[in-house]
Amino acid sequence: MSKLRIGLSTVFMLMLLSIFSAVAFAEDGVPPTSTNPAPGIHVGDVDNFGNQSTHRTHGNFQNNTNSCANCHSTHNGEDEMLLMKDGEYELCMSCHDGTMGFYDVTKGSGAGTFDDSHLSSSMHNVDSDLLVKQAPGAVKNTSTDILECSSCHNPHGSANDRLLKETVIGTTPFAYNPTTLVSVPVGTKTINLALTEDPDYVAINTLTGGGLKITKSIGPKDSLDKQYYSQFCSACHDDYYGKRSSGRPSNATKTDTHDYLFSHTTNSTSQGRNCAACHYAHGTDVTTLTDALGQKVADLTKPVADGGKYGWTEEKAEAYMKDVSVKGSSLKKYTNMAICFACHATSITNQIDPKYIGPDGRFIGRGLIR
Repeated sequence: MSKLRIGLSTVFMLMLLSIFSAVAFAEDGVPPTSTNPAPGIHVGDVDNFGNQSTHRTHGNFQNNTNSCANCHSTHNGEDEMLLMKDGEYELCMSCHDGTMGFYDVTKGSGAGTFDDSHLSSSMHNVDSDLLVKQAPGAVKNTSTDILECSSCHNPHGSANDRLLKETVIGTTPFAYNPTTLVSVPVGTKTINLALTEDPDYVAINTLTGGGLKITKSIGPKDSLDKQYYSQFCSACHDDYYGKRSSGRPSNATKTDTHDYLFSHTTNSTSQGRNCAACHYAHGTDVTTLTDALGQKVADLTKPVADGGKYGWTEEKAEAYMKDVSVKGSSLKKYTNMAICFACHATSITNQIDPKYIGPDGRFIGRGLIR
C-alpha cells in the first residue's frame, strides 16, 4: 500500500512539473498564442457567442472566465467596486505604466503622455478631484462627476477603438447628414482611429498572425471619423465645437454677438479638421511637443554621426522646444503657436523676410514684412 501511495505521489508531482514547465515554455515566448501573447499576459479570446474577441483583457468576458480577477478581487477589494487597487487611476496605472500592459501611457504615443516630469507638461488630470464640468470651454457641461480614466474609456469594452466610450456624460455622437444630425445607437463604432502595427512589437505581431495585434495610432482616420472625434471631445468642451461661423454656446450669455463668434472649425467633414490636429488626448510635455516641421527633442539631440541633423545638447533642444505660454501648454502637440506654421506655412512664409529663414526652411528670427 505504501508503495502504491509513493507511486501516486510521484505521478502527481510529475504532472505538476509538466504543467509548470509548459507554462514556463509558453511564457518564454516560444511561441506565443492568442491566449498567452507575452510573458505574464493571459487573456481569453472567445466570447459567450463563440466569436473571437476584439478586446482581450478588457471586455468580451466569457461566462466561464476568470478575467474579471485581473482587476477585481472577490474578497479583498480595496474599494466598493472590489478593485484590486485603491482608486481607479492606481488600478489602471498598475498595468499601463509600462510594467504589464502593452500601452504605456507615461511615454509619448498618439494620445500623448501622462508624464509630468518634464517642462511644459499639461494633462487631463485623472489623478485628482477635478470635476468634469471644470473643463475649459464647458458651458452646457455641468457634470459633477470626478474626471477619471473611465470618463473617456470603458474598462469593460467598447465598439470604439482604444475602448473609448460611446456615451460621454449623457451625450452620444451624431451621424452626419446634410440636413440633420442623427444620434448614433450605442454599439456603433464612431471613434475609428488610424491604427498601424506598433514597430516595437514586431515579433509578437508576427507570431500571432491574424490574432492579437499591438497597434499605435496618429488619431482619427477619415474626415467623418474626425468629426465624430470632435463630437466626443465637445461633450465636455462644448464651447469649442462647431463651424467657425455658426457661433458658440457662450454667445447666449454675451451682449455682443460677435464675442467668441469665430474659431477654427472643428466639425468639418469636408476638411476633416478636428481637436486631435492640435491637441493630445492624454497630455503633453517638452518630449512630445514638436516644432512646425514635426521635429521633437529626440530629433534635435540625435547625434549627427547617427544620422541626426543638429546634434544639439538636451538643454539646448529643451530650451528651443519649451512652450512659453502663460496659460500653459494645454495638451498641445506643437510648441507655442508652431501649429500656425505647420498648417499655414506657405501663406506665412511669404510674408517673412528671407534672411530670417534658415537653410532647412525653419523660421529663425523676427522679421515680418509689413
